[in-house]
Order: sequence, then C-alpha cells, then structure tokens
Amino acid sequence: MKESLKRFYEYLESDEDLMYCVRIQVEWNEDAFLKMKRLSRAVMKDYAYEDNYPKRFIAYFMYDIPTIMNILSQFKHCSKNEKSKGYTDETYRIMITEKIDQLKKLQQEFINSLNVD
Repeated sequence: MKESLKRFYEYLESDEDLMYCVRIQVEWNEDAFLKMKRLSRAVMKDYAYEDNYPKRFIAYFMYDIPTIMNILSQFKHCSKNEKSKGYTDETYRIMITEKIDQLKKLQQEFINSLNVD
C-alpha cells in the first residue's frame, strides 16, 4: 500500500473526516475538506499509472462524496458556531452551495483519472 493511500485511510478513520463532520457535527469543516482534497489528489497522483484504485478509495468517490453532498444540501441554517464566524443563514447556504460544487468537481477529477490514455 502506498503511503498516500495509508494517510487517506487514516483520515477516513479519524474524527477529522468530512463525512464525520457533516453527519455527526452537522456543520461544514473547511480543514477536513481541504485535507480530504489534498489526500485524495495525492492518491490519484500516486496511482496514476496503476491499472486500478483500491475498492475503498473508489467507494469514497462513488458513495461517500454523493452522501456528503446530499447531507450538505439539507443544511438550511447555520449553527451558533458558524454565526460566530460571521455567517448568516443566507451566506452559509451560499457557501455550502459553493462547497457542493467543489465536491462535484473533485468527483469529476476522480472520474477523469479513470480514463485510459
């Protein structure tokens, strides 16, 4: 197992995982998102010349990312914590919509990495 994949799996098992943040804490976590993107891209880069990705990595993009987007689409109001950061319900929904778009782009990046050259 390549080191990037090991770090990605460690991330998934931690409470820093974006899924954990949106499902359990019910709020956006920018640090978890940025870490997930960085780790995902490192795995894609390390496996770029391999014939396949490990199943768990594929499942993350095919099941977990859509689940995260679905949960986020249900966010209508920001928490007290988010309000203390200066968000209103409206600005929070706008930010969440932008994050969903970024997740879609990352998922598409993964799908494009499956193309055979």
